[in-house]
Amino acid sequence: MSEISPIYWMIIIGAVTFMVCFVLYYVAMLLKESKDAVGDSRKIIQNAEQTMKQVDLILADVQGTVAIVKNTIEEVNEGVIKPIKNIGSAVSAVSGFVSGLRKEK
Repeated sequence: MSEISPIYWMIIIGAVTFMVCFVLYYVAMLLKESKDAVGDSRKIIQNAEQTMKQVDLILADVQGTVAIVKNTIEEVNEGVIKPIKNIGSAVSAVSGFVSGLRKEK
């Protein structure tokens, strides 16, 4: 019993080697999966960039349309609503004048 048999040492070294190989295998699988995930994420990022470019174009079109509508509303306000307000204020002034004359009688 003073010596440990060589078979025992071979079993211990084999088990340690197996565990080290097992850990290395899982590290390699982790690296492979992360490589695949990075490749997939690159595709997603490229698609997102294309979508953002399209959204920018749509946003520019919408801003142009809003500017046109805003200018049209301002022109309608200047050309139609202000004269109507002026006529209304004139009618109101005449009405006030007439009601003032009626009160004097």
